[in-house]
Amino acid sequence: MKSDTPPEYTNRSSDNYEDEFPPEFSTLEQHELPEYFQTTKNPGWTIIINNRFWLDGFRIFVSLDAAYKFSVFKKNKTPEIIDLQEQGFGVPILKAITPNVPFTNKFLTFRRYVPTNLHPFDIDKDYYEYCVVKKTIHVGYDTFIFEFKPDPNVRKSDFTITMFSHSQLPINDYIYKGNKHRWVDETHGKGFRKRWSMKFGFKHTILRSDQLSLTDNWDGKGDKLNKTINKNPYLEGYLKKMFSVSARLPKHEYYGNLCSDTLGETEQFFKTGYAELKIDDIANPNSNVNYETIFSLTEDHLVTICIATVLKRQKDIEEDRKRSSSGGGGGG
Repeated sequence: MKSDTPPEYTNRSSDNYEDEFPPEFSTLEQHELPEYFQTTKNPGWTIIINNRFWLDGFRIFVSLDAAYKFSVFKKNKTPEIIDLQEQGFGVPILKAITPNVPFTNKFLTFRRYVPTNLHPFDIDKDYYEYCVVKKTIHVGYDTFIFEFKPDPNVRKSDFTITMFSHSQLPINDYIYKGNKHRWVDETHGKGFRKRWSMKFGFKHTILRSDQLSLTDNWDGKGDKLNKTINKNPYLEGYLKKMFSVSARLPKHEYYGNLCSDTLGETEQFFKTGYAELKIDDIANPNSNVNYETIFSLTEDHLVTICIATVLKRQKDIEEDRKRSSSGGGGGG
């Protein structure tokens, strides 16, 4: 089966356009996290995945304040600002670029920004290709292959994560560092949107080793699941699940013992601003972490951000389809 044609994104070689900063970053005051995110009170980051008006992919910041600082800092390169950006303040973490050609299995390409003390931060030069995501479509599930390159000069550090997203059930499963991970799509839960004022929402959980996962039917190679490896109810009764209203509802059995991270986008900011990713830092014994610098993030956190951004883009594509089918067109 062929991949869906991506929305009409326009990728440009340069971002140095003074009039293209997202206006919400320079006009919005700091706000409280939506109640949906308040279910986790632990220290950590509230990552901003910026929509960029559908023009240039997703620019990703460590916080809303960092996004605001980036807008301001671009207009005034004082020695103080240059020093702050060298320390990782007021610069983006990543930028997720969408393909500008149809019928490709390439889904997103992540650039990682790396400030240097050799010159003022340059958005067009101070980055490298951190991760390429490819998507393949199968009966009952989609596969996303994340090809990470943490250090462009050390190929031994490269690694791959393969995530399987069920077409009907609200689960997105992958293995990372020997553990079974899952993002549960809670969007279709009873009263979700009315209760939380959210356009969509996901919770991340680590499954117990004995919990059922789509990855139980993966041989560790390729992009396909093998139904003959294990008897897996998730891979059975596809047509029945397709016509079941309750199939997309989150269930208790989908979660592990702990939900650590939360991804969502409020109704207020959908399509005009950004999604938010709340990442807990419960495993860090250091209480003096400055969460406003990009250097506070570890590789594990960057992996989480990349996967969450893929989930967000999938939701954006679904929204585009709904608008097109309802005659809403592509907007003005």
